[in-house]
Amino acid sequence: MAPVILMLVLALSGCGPEAQVPEYYAPLKNAEYVSKDATIAVRYGPEVTAAVLSKLRFIVRGAQSGLHPGSSILADDHRTVIFKPDQPFTQGEQAKVDVNGLRLDSGRGYIGLSYNFTVSQHQESGTVTSLVPNPPDVKPRSAFPDFLTVPQDIPHFSVSTLSDDPSEGDIFVAPFYWTKTSVGSYLLILDGRGRLVYYKSMADDLGAFDFKRQPNGMLSYFDQLTSTYVLMNSNYQVIDTYHAGNGYVADLHDFQLLPDGNALLMAYDAQTIDMSEIVQDGKPNALVTGLIIQELDPSKNVIFEWRSWDHFSISDSTSDLTSQQIDLVHGNSLAVTNDGNLLLSSRNQSEITKINLHTGVVMWRLGGKAGTFQFEDGEPFAYQHDVRQLPDGEITVFDNQGTPSRPDASHGLAYRVDPVSQTALQVWSYTHNPEVFATFMGNTQVLPDSNIFLSWGSPFTKGPYAYVSMTEVSPQGETLFELSFDKPYVSYRAFRSPWHAAPLTKPVLAYKSDADQLTLGYSWNGSTDVAGYRVFGGSSPDSMSVMETVAKTDFEDQSVFTDLPSGECYFQVAALDSGGLEMARSKEISTDARLCPLD
Repeated sequence: MAPVILMLVLALSGCGPEAQVPEYYAPLKNAEYVSKDATIAVRYGPEVTAAVLSKLRFIVRGAQSGLHPGSSILADDHRTVIFKPDQPFTQGEQAKVDVNGLRLDSGRGYIGLSYNFTVSQHQESGTVTSLVPNPPDVKPRSAFPDFLTVPQDIPHFSVSTLSDDPSEGDIFVAPFYWTKTSVGSYLLILDGRGRLVYYKSMADDLGAFDFKRQPNGMLSYFDQLTSTYVLMNSNYQVIDTYHAGNGYVADLHDFQLLPDGNALLMAYDAQTIDMSEIVQDGKPNALVTGLIIQELDPSKNVIFEWRSWDHFSISDSTSDLTSQQIDLVHGNSLAVTNDGNLLLSSRNQSEITKINLHTGVVMWRLGGKAGTFQFEDGEPFAYQHDVRQLPDGEITVFDNQGTPSRPDASHGLAYRVDPVSQTALQVWSYTHNPEVFATFMGNTQVLPDSNIFLSWGSPFTKGPYAYVSMTEVSPQGETLFELSFDKPYVSYRAFRSPWHAAPLTKPVLAYKSDADQLTLGYSWNGSTDVAGYRVFGGSSPDSMSVMETVAKTDFEDQSVFTDLPSGECYFQVAALDSGGLEMARSKEISTDARLCPLD
């Protein structure tokens, strides 16, 4: 399973004796466990024109399935050529690929390819999906029991620390009831004080993960029901969706939109392997899960695919290799580095891997069994999540450190990594007091003002550990903001980011009446520009007048009226901007269907 250097043959196409090797191709020579729905990709460094593409020939043949006709397309980068077979390969067969050499319009020649790979005998999605749509034993406490315009199953949370200096930006979080997702699974945006800005129920979708603002200003999240990444604009409209290609199912752990419009995602790839031939007491038909990384262009072509089967050894894993089900890698974050390459975090290897995003070559490995770096001024991370590189080159890590059977305090960490001297110097760390053990999940986000925002993922609920959901600290470790959901609500990650939105919906108006008192509640889900509301009422929809104007103080504001005339039962509100101008109106409502019927 170690990478194999491709033996290339000079094609008889006039490319000349100084012909070069293509920058990237996939699947690799002698690759195992290749998807039956694989495409063949070859990337030439310079641009490929349509005229050159017409001269390129792919001959793809399966030992059992025979010759595979298909189509050759030029990806959106105009450098990657993809051959898409018309039919899938036969499971377990060996396939042979021949690609002729060619000369680009620039005169540069490229050598042809000739190699074999083996198709998976038994492949299935290895995505971790322990969440099932069963209701909790106890009805969760509502976060907003006094609000009239929001669902009452938004999970309760409390803000325990709010200093005068938290960072700017809103908080993006997707809480769910641990292992039970039919109640309380939401996309939430909270303001800097922890007040609700936006909500979207995800209970029917079995929960959402990795809800965040992308660098281009769009919102993204993983929909577990469909194994799809969803992209929303600042109107909260779904504008795009992303699936894994080549027969794989997208995994929930990370999704990154790149400046060129491409997207990075992962897939977990479960294969049936005879582990008795690899380790003592191994199971002869173990289900072993590897990792697939894909880069998709805007047209959703897979222009880059990296497979752990080609680059990692089974023995690199910290998992029990004698188990029936073995999650070898458990990739949980992808991050583009300052030099345009890729950082992969592999929880079940306790390793950070730098991968050349152009060629697929592993550049270095930090931590774990196969790492070659020496840690300085700090202990190695373990079972980590959310590895990122900062503009100054430092690498941040959310260090989970422990396991459910061996709990330990989790940390936010930063390292200065020197590939030349093979050293990793710990330059910053934060441990919560009292300690928090993030059993799974979590992230560390360095904000523009140098404060650090940490999500504690799934906090351990036993022993001396605190149950905290998110903490913002200064570089010196001073707590500036802290929020906790009720047990057992967790969130895969949480982020603080600037946000401005203009929903296409309208403000919502609701009421409750008690004896002679009428309470109107009104809000506008997701709007960030509302400064106040104007409340209208009257005895007919055409004769309503202003009853009061109120400044916005929370997600929902309320007006209380007493002793209103019995015929005054039509109401409406208008949302106002900071200049007092009307932005939008709610629907008219009636508080008495008999006296004030609505059409």
